[in-house]
Amino acid sequence: MSNLFAESPTLDDSFPRTPTIWECPLTGLLVPKDPEANLQWRAELLAAAEKDEELQVDLYTACHQSILFWLNAFAFTLRIFEPGEDGLVKQAENKHINWVTWEIQDRHVLRIEHAIDEGTSLLTDKSRDMGATWDHIGVYTHRFLFRESESHLTISRNETVVDILDGLPKHYPHGTLADPGTLFGKIDYLLSRLPEWMLPRMNRKRMHLVNLDNGTRIDGESSNASAGSSDRRTSVFLDEMAKMKEGEAIWRSLGDVTACKLPCSTPNGAGTRYSKLRMSGQIPVFILAWWEHPEKGKARYIAKDELGRFRIRSPWYDAECEKRSPKEMAIEIDMDHIGSGDLFFESNIIEEHRKLHARPPRRTVSISWKKALSDEAIAETLRRRDYKNISVSPKGDWKVWCNLINGRPDQNRTYTIGCDIGKGQGASNSTISIMCNETREKIAAFASAQYPAYEFAKIAVAACMWAGGRSRPLLIWENNGDPGFDFQRIVTHTYSYPNVYFDRVAGTVSEKKGKRLGWRSTPEKKAQALGMLRRVYARGQFINHDDKALDEALTYVEYEGGGIGPAALLEESDATRKAHGDRVMADAMCIVGRGEMPKDRAGETVAPTRSFAGRMKQWKRAKTVVDKNKKTRFDFTDAA
Repeated sequence: MSNLFAESPTLDDSFPRTPTIWECPLTGLLVPKDPEANLQWRAELLAAAEKDEELQVDLYTACHQSILFWLNAFAFTLRIFEPGEDGLVKQAENKHINWVTWEIQDRHVLRIEHAIDEGTSLLTDKSRDMGATWDHIGVYTHRFLFRESESHLTISRNETVVDILDGLPKHYPHGTLADPGTLFGKIDYLLSRLPEWMLPRMNRKRMHLVNLDNGTRIDGESSNASAGSSDRRTSVFLDEMAKMKEGEAIWRSLGDVTACKLPCSTPNGAGTRYSKLRMSGQIPVFILAWWEHPEKGKARYIAKDELGRFRIRSPWYDAECEKRSPKEMAIEIDMDHIGSGDLFFESNIIEEHRKLHARPPRRTVSISWKKALSDEAIAETLRRRDYKNISVSPKGDWKVWCNLINGRPDQNRTYTIGCDIGKGQGASNSTISIMCNETREKIAAFASAQYPAYEFAKIAVAACMWAGGRSRPLLIWENNGDPGFDFQRIVTHTYSYPNVYFDRVAGTVSEKKGKRLGWRSTPEKKAQALGMLRRVYARGQFINHDDKALDEALTYVEYEGGGIGPAALLEESDATRKAHGDRVMADAMCIVGRGEMPKDRAGETVAPTRSFAGRMKQWKRAKTVVDKNKKTRFDFTDAA
């Protein structure tokens, strides 16, 4: 969930709720929640426990039973800056503060603890500076102290973020410690501020900490393709997973390492493994949004943007918008997995197009050849343009947005049919878009991942017959990889469909039509085709009712090594990208193919046959034929 809503979200008017006294639901103990009162209460509690061993045992037991009591009674955290009353960020007056949890933190910490206890995974999608990493480290430190024989692993993008401890620390945890900006530095910080009677015997070295009394350990590792692969862990915490280049490989390798994986990050574009997980619906998600922060979310309100979408704002948020770029807001604040990437299509143009044109199809149908029709019969039917062998039935993979006349689009118009071909093995769609050349409107679309190229070719030529028009539709497809070659062979050799696209040589002055069938993709030509699609969207020269196609356009990014494509393929090989089909490329093929159609002469006035102009036109046509049949004075073929 990003900070963008189709319908106005509901906000609690009583936010932020800060009770004066909090009662721990597990122990029944009362804890002051006002920071100053809490600090005074802690001082008195520690002073009393210092002289009373029975009280130490009781407090130790309470901390063992309740992580929230332990955090609010004994844990400290660092604060470098804080939001002011005017929403502007300023340096924090007190950097070392007693950890008094917010309501959203209570829920987050308990969800992490529950995931570890039950052996399930939990993804934390967060805004920046919401204390998400501290929450995970707080849970790990609590289990390090109070749970037996557990083994936890922390992973971050490089070693310096995990731990920078040099050598063996003396008098741990009160000697030289790691920087609190690192994961292990946060553990060191928490342990160093606990009373002596709560601390166990410990062994600490770089990226390694063991409780010698209960056998629980915490280790660290940098992100690499085989991270943690040889271990067996109670849980694995992946900090800032969206920034891990090896995210896909790491997630795969952890499958046999632990039952509890805890990815946590702000977004970094829609193509990362973290973002795919966030959108997959295959892992529970906890949303740690800025508007749940008791200071950042103060005086929060709902505003509507120019496209009719709702967004949560506050004085703090408004101040951040003034000093951050839109992309920085998307990454750090709004949890926007789309806007945080390097998008190829302008999101505001696509969203405006969606608002104006996107709508459900008028009908969903199946378009196919009649059963038991041989390939030879299909070729003959296509040659004769005999529509009676086409079967149209309800409930299929085709979505149709135009009005039909006798079950077909308007036959007084012409059509371009663009195809993008997947492998047909259930992973990637093969797609077809049909565009009316006169109205520049996408009238129908097909998408399915179940058909191999040879079956998909049969569907495509059936679509050509169904669409019809004044002339046969131009069929254009992206001819890359084995699926494209197979598709081409069936369309042109088996079915002999006559009106197909011949590739042009891009980057030359004339860009002459060549002899190669289909549209051959190169990075330059793909950028050119997608640039044409982007341009017609911006100029309002293409009408796309297909909501899913517009969604896919918003995932198109520029790859780091060159090229453009879906963010979902960001971490895939070039071969995988070539075998991937999607709606955006089918739409782009329509735009490229339309340029091959004859100029539209629908606006010309046709003279009546019996008028003077009509008779003159007939006379000129007949005279031209006669002149062509006359022999020239240099023709001596009949000379004897």
